[in-house]
Amino acid sequence: MKTMIVCASRYGSTLEIGRWIAERLPWESVDVYPVEKAPEPEGYELVLLGGGVYNEVVSKEIVEYAEKHLTFMKDQKVVLFAVCLDTKGVYMRGKIHGGWNYLKPLLDLFKDQLPIHAGVLSGEINPKKLNEKDYNLLMTFYNKILKRNFTEVPYRTLMNKLEVWEFVEKALSRLEGRF
Repeated sequence: MKTMIVCASRYGSTLEIGRWIAERLPWESVDVYPVEKAPEPEGYELVLLGGGVYNEVVSKEIVEYAEKHLTFMKDQKVVLFAVCLDTKGVYMRGKIHGGWNYLKPLLDLFKDQLPIHAGVLSGEINPKKLNEKDYNLLMTFYNKILKRNFTEVPYRTLMNKLEVWEFVEKALSRLEGRF
């Protein structure tokens, strides 16, 4: 099955997860692209779209790619994923934060053409890779919102190849009509 994986990856975690997905797929024709270099999805049978999470939503670049190519994907099978640290989410002050909410902008685009599978996968924060703006936003989050006393952004990874491969296995079972 000719497959394309498009990843919006600011610091590389989502693109790495895209490669892990490609490793687990059982066919040879799998192309992995960063979103800024991704071609039109025409000619592909399966399209996977994934993005890192910034400011409480999946990256705008993957949403824009999906919007631009939505008509091409109407006849294709689509799988969606977001990459973040908070895959479960939390209910706080009358509102749900994190988890599946991160994927909502992509899910909303495909409301008339349901994806065969979607999920939220674990990512990482590597302070050595962050630009100054993202570093400062995280410091604000840790110290003002979480009310912690951090002097620097800590390195944190939850990336897990087995989690990614389980995600792929679920998508494959849905492709085959098994639920």
